[in-house]
Amino acid sequence: MNIIARQYRIYKDRFLLSVSISLLIHIIAIYIYSILPTPEKKVVLRPISLGVLQTKDYKEQMNKQTNTQQNEQQTKQTNQIKEIPIQKNQINQSNPVKIEQDKPSTDIDLQKLSVPQNGNFNPFASPKPSLMQSIKEKQENAKLENLPKVLQDELVKLYGTELQKMTKEEKDYIAESYFLNGEVFQQTANRMGYPKLAAYLKQKGRGIIEFTLYPDGHIDNIKIIKSTNYEALDDSMREVVELSAKNLKRPPKPIRIRLGGNYDIREY
Repeated sequence: MNIIARQYRIYKDRFLLSVSISLLIHIIAIYIYSILPTPEKKVVLRPISLGVLQTKDYKEQMNKQTNTQQNEQQTKQTNQIKEIPIQKNQINQSNPVKIEQDKPSTDIDLQKLSVPQNGNFNPFASPKPSLMQSIKEKQENAKLENLPKVLQDELVKLYGTELQKMTKEEKDYIAESYFLNGEVFQQTANRMGYPKLAAYLKQKGRGIIEFTLYPDGHIDNIKIIKSTNYEALDDSMREVVELSAKNLKRPPKPIRIRLGGNYDIREY
């Protein structure tokens, strides 16, 4: 009995020792993990693609595009090397001509003061904006200018001159809601998938749709600004907008929103 009791105490002591060591290791690991800095999240920009259909020859097309781009760059470089300006000596050394220095004149030519001499004078051109106007425009476009250059170019393609006609409140909403609304549209398009008829006929294209969004979340005045040239794809854009409306960021007042949809057939 003494031997059994002694072995039991030995196993018990070993078990308690192993448990305490494991707890100590876990505590140290948790402490080290809490000290380590958390990695920063990177924002990945991607265009809104309402539909993607994948087939088999995409790599070959990409290789052809890269080869053509490289060939174009090489041809441009060779053309730049060939176009060397030739300077001709227009002075005839055998017949030197004496150059008389013009005497300074006290007469004032009023035409030179009023009209530019570069030939680009336009009497109907609008004057340059004043300092106050430029400061006001800077304040109105502050949030738009904080967006990446890629997104600024995309908004210019969507809205054109209408973007500068918007009020500061409208511009701020477009800048603040771009990422959120774009993600809502993309998730809706992913759930819908590529239109079956367009996939069967291998139709693809890019279109722009416009609608008015109200503060209570409903929409109206849906119209196609730029068609994809296919009815199935245009109908798909309308359906994406109608299904996404309830999840969009609510504006402070009714605002016109434009969405660019890409329908692409990628060949893999």
